[in-house]
Amino acid sequence: MKDFVQFFGLHEDPFRITPDIDYFYMSSVHQEALGALEYLLESEEGFAVIIGEPGTGKTITIRKFINQLDNSVEYAYILFPNLSPEEMFKAILEDFGIDIPSDSSKNKFFSILRDFLIEKKEEGKKVLIIVDEAQNLPVETLEELRILSNMETEKEKLLQIVLLGQPELEVKLESPQLRQLRQRITIITHLRNLSYDETVKYINYRFAKAGNPAVKISDSVYENVYKYTDGNLRKVNLLMERTLMSAFVENNQFIEDRHVKAAAESLKFKKKRNINKKGYILTASISLLIFIFATGLWIYLKREPVVAKETKVEKSIKPEKVEKKFATVKAYMLNVREDPSRSSHIVYLLKEGDKVELLEKKGDWVKIKINNTEGWVKEKYLFKD
Repeated sequence: MKDFVQFFGLHEDPFRITPDIDYFYMSSVHQEALGALEYLLESEEGFAVIIGEPGTGKTITIRKFINQLDNSVEYAYILFPNLSPEEMFKAILEDFGIDIPSDSSKNKFFSILRDFLIEKKEEGKKVLIIVDEAQNLPVETLEELRILSNMETEKEKLLQIVLLGQPELEVKLESPQLRQLRQRITIITHLRNLSYDETVKYINYRFAKAGNPAVKISDSVYENVYKYTDGNLRKVNLLMERTLMSAFVENNQFIEDRHVKAAAESLKFKKKRNINKKGYILTASISLLIFIFATGLWIYLKREPVVAKETKVEKSIKPEKVEKKFATVKAYMLNVREDPSRSSHIVYLLKEGDKVELLEKKGDWVKIKINNTEGWVKEKYLFKD
């Protein structure tokens, strides 16, 4: 007897819950997360954080990002890290394929990793450490990651770190013990469930990827799937797979409400809410603007001033006049700093396409003005108009 995949004219199960990047759906919020990760790679920032409830797509997003990396990037990917500092060091070194003496101490681990990072920098490579489910990290291990992120040459950081976790991670990062780490996190993205409109597109996208974009499905099925799942990717996959099986058992190729209901009952899903479609259909541009504004405001309010000895302002370089008067931001996001230094206070967050006025230049930094706010950015992230 044929299984439900063949029955619906598909070449594979479109709703399996394993994070297959071939089925990655680029919703507006997942596009923002990828953009933030790409910005981290292009910039000299040390940390990026992605926060999301279970099932919102953190793991598939990071795997999509990893799949895009070329040979100029080395990375260690650490999963389920309920690890002490020594265990974290060991896991990172092992993922980089580095042999570790059996009697190594934490200081030895640190020394081996530093030598590796310097070697890779000399080869012209960037190095990433990616930690998934980072809410499980003990406070002392997170603090060790902060210390690792301080490793740098006179000009560049040796290491960049990505933390992915559930909302508990954000709570942990706000604890007094991690104040210094929190100051170093300038890129943070919050993943959310899909809107109703995105859920409909997601289901149709999965059917198309699996080989049959013309599966017969009632409009009300979409509504019921959304009511039962609230647009959570993992729940949508579970419910849709069980729904297809329910229709298959009936030998019915038209997916109807009763199939969704039977699937929901078997999974013990309860309806979340009524749908106000207009309230959930937001364009990607509006979502992006909200994200940029909220992130910039959050960084400005939460970040504490950096003490004077940590701010290495390029005072010895005399200001120069700029030839061009205006420029356009080419980075996905760009921090505007109070002084021309990576450790200086962030005063504004620019997004790709923003127009800025150029005021003066110091080395590879330029002073810009936007909306009555002045500050410094790296010149290489601007197109001169």
